[in-house]
Amino acid sequence: MEGAKAVSLGLRIVAVALSVAAAVVMGTASEMIVDSGMVRVVSYKDYSALVYLVVGSVISAVCAALALYLFVQGGSSGAGSLAVPLLDAAVQAILFSASGAALATRGCFVGGADALRGRTGTAAALGVCAAAAVSVAALTRDPPSGG
Repeated sequence: MEGAKAVSLGLRIVAVALSVAAAVVMGTASEMIVDSGMVRVVSYKDYSALVYLVVGSVISAVCAALALYLFVQGGSSGAGSLAVPLLDAAVQAILFSASGAALATRGCFVGGADALRGRTGTAAALGVCAAAAVSVAALTRDPPSGG
C-alpha cells in the first residue's frame, strides 16, 4: 500500500512541474512575422485560447500543489479526503480543456508563425501529460485492498 502512495506522490510532483512547464513554454512564445509587407510580433496574447492555456496551466499548478500538500499531510483522512479528489478533478478539467482549445487554435495562426505553432503543440502536450499524471495519481491514491 505504501508503494501506491509513493507512486501517487511522484506523479503529483510531476503534474505540478508539467503544469508550470506548459505555462512557461506558452507564456514565453512569440514570433516576428511578415504579414502583408508589415513586420509584426505575434504572441500567445493575440489568441484567447492560448491565454486560457497559460492562465489555466498556472491555476492547475496551484491546485495540483495544494492537492500535493493535502495528500502529504494525510489526504486520506479529515478534510483532505474530500479536497484532494475535488482538486484532482479541477486540475484535469482545466488542463484538458485548455490543451484542447490551444490545439484547435493551431490552425488559425497567421502564415509564417511556425515557431508559435510548434510551441503551442508542445505546451498543449505538456498540459495533457500533466492532466494524465494527475489522473493516474488519483487512481493510485487509495488502491482497493485485497481480501
